[in-house]
Amino acid sequence: MDARALLKTGLPIIAHRSGLARALSQRYGGAGTLFMLHSVVPDGTFHPDASLRCPVSRLDAALGFLRRLGVDFVSLDEAVRRLQSGAPGRFAAFTFDDGFADNLVHALPVMERHGAPFTVYVTTGMMTGEIDAWWLGLAELIRRRDTITLPSIGRSFTCESRAAKVATYIEIERLVHDDYMLLPLIRSLIALSDIDIASLVLKEGLTRDQIRRFADHPLVTIGAHGTTHINLALAPEDAARSEMAENRSFLELMLDRPVRHFAYPFGNPRACGIREAKLAKELGFETAVTTRHGAVFSDHLRHLHALPRETLASTDTPSTLSCKVGGFYRAVRTKFGPPVAHMLSGREPSASR
Repeated sequence: MDARALLKTGLPIIAHRSGLARALSQRYGGAGTLFMLHSVVPDGTFHPDASLRCPVSRLDAALGFLRRLGVDFVSLDEAVRRLQSGAPGRFAAFTFDDGFADNLVHALPVMERHGAPFTVYVTTGMMTGEIDAWWLGLAELIRRRDTITLPSIGRSFTCESRAAKVATYIEIERLVHDDYMLLPLIRSLIALSDIDIASLVLKEGLTRDQIRRFADHPLVTIGAHGTTHINLALAPEDAARSEMAENRSFLELMLDRPVRHFAYPFGNPRACGIREAKLAKELGFETAVTTRHGAVFSDHLRHLHALPRETLASTDTPSTLSCKVGGFYRAVRTKFGPPVAHMLSGREPSASR
């Protein structure tokens, strides 16, 4: 078993059962955890991008386990209030990125059943189709093909089985985030396979009417996620500012209410840094979330535009969930370094997308 597999499977079980996770939570567990999801799908459906999809039953089981741990489910606004007040007890706030229609169809009934508030960060392009959702195109490419070749880096992937397709998606997505120069090649492979990304987006995304219905629900907060889901850190400052501001204006005009929270597209250290946090603050967002690992602490009141999140994954178990709410993964990944990072300086591992 390699180190990555050990971290995902063996180590959390040992940490959970031995009490190590609980012991480390005194330093790394903080006041609570912000959980990140994307798409919620019916049980038994196959998606090569399974890392972005959570089956209904797994979401239901995860919420049930967190409840049994004594974790309070709160809105993002309430999470900030608890950080300010120092209220006792650990909390969890749930966030869904992009604006998938299945958040309304499949996630909402589960969240209602558990009384769990949540924030949906909506990208304008998920409604209009005007978004380069290469990750959706990549998933469809892998679904259709049994081999994927990336000649510019000398890599070839055989993906005949479902498990191989999921592994191929994870690896190619990782390669892209390590080197965005691969994107033109990925786009060309998608185009050569006659995959229409705009059609995929419109099939998956919330409509305007659905978002209005969502926004009226007492458990739901609508947040911003950029106009076209670009990597903000790679864009000129004016373009990054426009991506954030125009997305918020679009949503506020449609919903006739303020949009006060933002999620950085991709959210890793290569996609958002000090400049982007400064922009989010200047634009008046009350919070902005990353995909950096870790719990939230009162110290994050100084860094409300660089909040960490943990992924709520389809593969989560009681062991991994207890490690996430206790900050165990941050402890391990930082080699038992500081529980709270200073803004977004330096590189640390982060969650997918």
